[in-house]
Amino acid sequence: MSKFPRHEEPSTIAVPFAEGMVSDSSKVSVLDGNEAIPTQTRVTATWPDGSVKWLLLHFLADLPSNLGKSFMISTDRETVLPAQPIGVQQRNGSVVITTGALEAELSAPGETGLFRTLKLEGGVQTHNVVGPTLRDASNQEHVCQISAEGWRVLESGPIRCSVEAKGKHLSTADENRWFDFVVRVYAFAGKPWLMIDYQIINKELAQEQVIHAAELRVQSAQDVLQSEQLRLGISRFGTDKRLSKSGVKGDHLSYAFTAESLKKEFIEDIPETFCGTFWADLSEQHRGGISVTLFQAPQNLPKSLEVTSEEINVGIIPAGHPITMMQGMAKTHRFFLHVHGADEQLEQVNVRSLQMQMPDHPVLERGAYERAGIIESIPGDQFIDWVERGFYRMADGRAKTFGMLHWGDAPDKNYTFQGRGNGDWVWVNNEYDLPHAMMHLFARTGKRRFYDYMLRGAEHWMDVDICHFSEDPLRQNGQIMHSGKHVTGLVKICHEWVEGLLDYYHMTGEQSALTAAIGIGDNIRRILNTPRYQGEGGIAARESGWALRSLTALYNETYEEKWLEAAERIVDHFTAWKNKFGTFLSPATDHTVYRSGFMICVAVNSLMRYYRIRPQEQIKQMIVDVMDDYLEHCYVKETGLFYYKELPSTQKLHSNPICLEALSYAYEFTGEVKFLEAGRATFREGIDIRGGEGEGREISGDAGDALIFWGDSPKKFAQYYYPIFYYYQTILKVGIQV
Repeated sequence: MSKFPRHEEPSTIAVPFAEGMVSDSSKVSVLDGNEAIPTQTRVTATWPDGSVKWLLLHFLADLPSNLGKSFMISTDRETVLPAQPIGVQQRNGSVVITTGALEAELSAPGETGLFRTLKLEGGVQTHNVVGPTLRDASNQEHVCQISAEGWRVLESGPIRCSVEAKGKHLSTADENRWFDFVVRVYAFAGKPWLMIDYQIINKELAQEQVIHAAELRVQSAQDVLQSEQLRLGISRFGTDKRLSKSGVKGDHLSYAFTAESLKKEFIEDIPETFCGTFWADLSEQHRGGISVTLFQAPQNLPKSLEVTSEEINVGIIPAGHPITMMQGMAKTHRFFLHVHGADEQLEQVNVRSLQMQMPDHPVLERGAYERAGIIESIPGDQFIDWVERGFYRMADGRAKTFGMLHWGDAPDKNYTFQGRGNGDWVWVNNEYDLPHAMMHLFARTGKRRFYDYMLRGAEHWMDVDICHFSEDPLRQNGQIMHSGKHVTGLVKICHEWVEGLLDYYHMTGEQSALTAAIGIGDNIRRILNTPRYQGEGGIAARESGWALRSLTALYNETYEEKWLEAAERIVDHFTAWKNKFGTFLSPATDHTVYRSGFMICVAVNSLMRYYRIRPQEQIKQMIVDVMDDYLEHCYVKETGLFYYKELPSTQKLHSNPICLEALSYAYEFTGEVKFLEAGRATFREGIDIRGGEGEGREISGDAGDALIFWGDSPKKFAQYYYPIFYYYQTILKVGIQV
């Protein structure tokens, strides 16, 4: 989209391959025309035969202004090295990254701050990067200290490298330590800038902690500070498409994003993709300087930037805007450090900052995911336009929340009005796995915003929705269910998903996403060993049903038998349950068990995922029997819909489309069209909606740190999309008219 040509622009794409197609990833290269261009590959998943399933490619693309461009992927061409490959080496007890344009010497184990030095290669250091630091209620400063383990190389180039370190924040007044952190630094071949992800994690024993400020300071070197030729710049590109200021020595420039200031602004852009940029620059006329860009600053408010002759002060959490973090919470902040020469004008700094906010994103040709066996195909491009419109409107019409602990999530009004948050908004916490649904829609359509929806949801999930620390092993690494303040809820296996995290891992290569998914899986296994999950019929069918779905996904990712061993216990449990009651009856009152239709269908849908791994006639028959029972007892024929739950007090009509997927599986096993016919009305009601976009704004949350843009609950699309899609592609194959 840029009106400027980009030379060797760093680009990343994840490519799925069909089983057996690619066995040697070193022979995969991106071609510009017939010319192989610098490409770096990494396998993130394999098929059972060891061939490549998912391959991550970093490459350097020459991109024209105002035009798209096609590249080819070859599986039999050796790649070439970039003119300036990344270097990562040990020096003086630390790690030094060289890109050909920039040199960064990182702090050694036990040292504070992230950098020893940061400068253009062959140049002099113009600025010192200090911190990040945290301030507590007494205004005591705590600076990040690299742990004794030091830096771990995650990727070593030649196109892109990434390194990671962990530690705690050390008090500058005493030896007290407060808040853990994880930091990842990313560098790119030939580029004079770094991307940094800085994750703050609350592993303190108290249930909550208040951070009164979190800052990164970029201070002028002494000889620069003495110069009379200083240049200051700040820009918050937003409503009017350009709002920037420049200054000279002695000036003070600043800007802050808060919920109050943003509530009044017109925001047309889809904020997951773009909502302006926010940068500050400090440089000297003859030596050059440095700029700092905060990624998605308004979305992650509050945020601030100040620039004087002495320093750039980056308000990761601005002073005066305290943030309360509950135990186990984390939050990742992303920023870019761009070191540049004296010839770089502020206009060029702004262009690079905008490019960082909305980078070029390659998209695979339509059908690539279907051919690889990653998603199902729509037969013969037989799309139904009103169905596709419904998917788009559901995806786009969700409520969204600006605020650093809330971005990527939103509250659910119904849950809140039911009193589940004890007076607070009930946050959805990625219930039903919104990122996975968005990934599927992106794979089908290639629309950039759906990919961005997936990224933002998964990033929030990995930070806030997962318990990063608890003394309770049944809570540790678990996904917390929808609740007030995000993390006051329980960890229950009926609200733990992993597929969206695995999607994020494949699409970005971020190992932390795979680690998070495995952590959730291990939490599920621990909970399954508790007394509640022994015996038949003591729980709702969806509880172990959702657990089975996550376990089978982890097996398909890793092929580790521990996941199937736990899954088989659930399958055996369902078999005994069905034999005892004839179907998956759940406890209701002390004197009744009953059918909860959508929960039964959750169990069926997960059993099908296990069946695809280990086909067994008894599982096939169990699915058919249970769906026959569901059709007999839960279908209200004269209305064309199913009821909610079997108790007379809960037998209202219900158009939850989860049943559509289960009905499709029953049809596949039997060929009996009655299963598909019974889903007609549910299908029409589920897809014939108008998104809730544009329902107003509201400031909420502790200290007004959340700006809610109201729409439908995020769980709606997550819950509706895939069951409707699966039924949709099934009826297209069969030729049933809706």
